[in-house]
Amino acid sequence: MGVKLHVDLETLLIIQGPGQRSAVASLRFKRGDSARLQVVFLENGVTPATIGDPGTLEIQIGIKPRNQFDRSYLAHSADWSMPSEGDDTPAYGCSISFNTLQLNSALNIGSPTAEELPEVTLMGEITWREGAGEPTSTRTFLVVVENDVNRGDEGVPTDGDPPYPAPQALALASQVVARSDEGYEVTLRNTLKSFDANTATIDDLTDALATLIDTLKAKEVL
Repeated sequence: MGVKLHVDLETLLIIQGPGQRSAVASLRFKRGDSARLQVVFLENGVTPATIGDPGTLEIQIGIKPRNQFDRSYLAHSADWSMPSEGDDTPAYGCSISFNTLQLNSALNIGSPTAEELPEVTLMGEITWREGAGEPTSTRTFLVVVENDVNRGDEGVPTDGDPPYPAPQALALASQVVARSDEGYEVTLRNTLKSFDANTATIDDLTDALATLIDTLKAKEVL
């Protein structure tokens, strides 16, 4: 999964893109995945820029429970790639894993007493520092991590027997009957009374549908 982020070096917000200086509401990721981030730093929210000497520059991204600043990271990366010298659109990249025990705990995965959460809202920050200089950080941004659906141990669903027809088909037919006269309703009700969509054979279905079609034609519905 690749995610491109734009940081306005004037406001230190993560913004929509060059010249679009409104802040991104939140970043969304999936639990269990690894995300490849590409971060572009923009002068005045427009022009891509470098943020320091690649030889001494340190960058990290950290994600923690929202408003719990003294807690350990749920996801973190300090291994960043640097742009090439002379690159017209310099960008910095890293991979961050959302497959961590701390994140599992935040989603109640494996808990014997609590239901798993569908998602969790966290807080994130990108910080950089050149050599022994003072660090600079983005504004705190929201990170939403969704619980994963596919775990790999679910198995294959079992087909129903018979796979056709669906019981909803009979419900639809009964709705059509409700708008007709008493004799029409009695005819179709008697046809379907002994028809069980869960156990009927194809021959049973064919007979029932034939009767239904005949009734609809007689009432000039078809």
